[in-house]
Amino acid sequence: MQTLGNRQLHSLLGDFTFFDHFSVDRLSTCDASNMSFLCWPNGTPCLIGNLYLQSLLKSRGRTRNGLSRKGRKGGSMGDFAGKVAQLLRRCYRDKIDLINLTDKNFRDYIIEIRQEKAEFNPAQNKKTENSVIATGRVWLDFLVFVGGFYRNKNFVSPSGMIRAREETYIIKVRGGRNVSRSYLTHHSFGRPHREHHRDPITNDQIKLLKAANRKDKAPDFVKMRRHVMIELFTDLGPRRGELANLRVEDVRNALKMETPVLRLDTLKREEGAERYVAIFMPTLQKIDQFIDGDRRKLMRKVYKGGRDHGFVFVSSRTGKPLSAAVFSNEILALRKLAGIESQVCTHMFRHAMITRVFTHFISRHELNNADDFRRALLDTKTFLAEVVSWTGHLDPKSVEYYINLAFRNLSNYTETLTSAHLTMAMDKYFQLEEELLERLEEGMPVAEYKKKLKALKELAQKDFEISEKRESSLRSS
Repeated sequence: MQTLGNRQLHSLLGDFTFFDHFSVDRLSTCDASNMSFLCWPNGTPCLIGNLYLQSLLKSRGRTRNGLSRKGRKGGSMGDFAGKVAQLLRRCYRDKIDLINLTDKNFRDYIIEIRQEKAEFNPAQNKKTENSVIATGRVWLDFLVFVGGFYRNKNFVSPSGMIRAREETYIIKVRGGRNVSRSYLTHHSFGRPHREHHRDPITNDQIKLLKAANRKDKAPDFVKMRRHVMIELFTDLGPRRGELANLRVEDVRNALKMETPVLRLDTLKREEGAERYVAIFMPTLQKIDQFIDGDRRKLMRKVYKGGRDHGFVFVSSRTGKPLSAAVFSNEILALRKLAGIESQVCTHMFRHAMITRVFTHFISRHELNNADDFRRALLDTKTFLAEVVSWTGHLDPKSVEYYINLAFRNLSNYTETLTSAHLTMAMDKYFQLEEELLERLEEGMPVAEYKKKLKALKELAQKDFEISEKRESSLRSS
């Protein structure tokens, strides 16, 4: 059988169900759609690897539903499969059966992945120490499963073939309750580094990206797609995978609403998790124009009567849905065109949007410090629901970074309006008005400028009225 070489060893099964249990003359199945499937480098299925992934369907994850399997990479389960595949590849190369792995083998493999060099920059390591540790912990968990499969419960233990120990830590969950968590660690792991958080993208950087896109010589379809992409990243703060999953149907439904909200898949949560985020009228109109204009023309050309898959963002060549990685590549390309030397990436839009929302929350709820914000998040259901609707975060710990950023920015925050929705709608209007002026200076005909400005004012007025309705509903809840 042909060897897969450096190709990834895991793939997605698509729509898939398998046997779960049989009880009272009734057969029950388990949904395993988009589940990852592991192979050895020679292409044969890896039985024990796939049994391990099957065990993750219910036993792990942020919820009782197991690891997420969303997206074109298989979500969190796909990430686990990718990490296990790194171990399988090395065992296959060295002709070592998994149950015969020694502590020295494990240590050597950890050192090996630590020393791997990045393809784009050989002077830089491929993995940070935190990434090495995360991979190693998945290996240990997998090897515990391997030991159980071969009835060797001490295979991974302080005195076992793989000498690992268990460490326990305490976390505080909603309601202030302390819960203990444990994980396996190994002597080959280094010290974890403090996570580096990227700063939020600035308004000036966004303006430079937009200007670079307008001046670029790319096809009109690509430029329009980029423009819509930037507007959505700026206004909604989605993860790139969430934006890749946006469907035409979601936009159509938002257009029918009196107070428009856009449905987004919420990644890093249970299967089927979604949220509805308020969207500004100018942005909604831009997406609608893109769908009915550039996208419709392209899909008719490349699909030639075939059934439209329904994803908003598509390839300019094939019409197939864009992967999440393309969004990052587009922002990188625009950053270089704009001459921005500092880092700019898709997640920095999310940082900026959440920080902006939290700053407005702090002002509206008259919170005096970060502790007040945390208490409100833990104790007030309405407040938590509002935060979740904007960000998709359920765990208060997940938003700690944004709370600190918001209070840091509050010293320069002079907005007196009480409505976060109205304030952000006004910010959006002034931003788009300034962008129109820039385009006028770049050569836009005066008549077109006046027409677009009039349309912008009409849409902004609708946004202001919608914001007032949202604020009234919040006060009455």
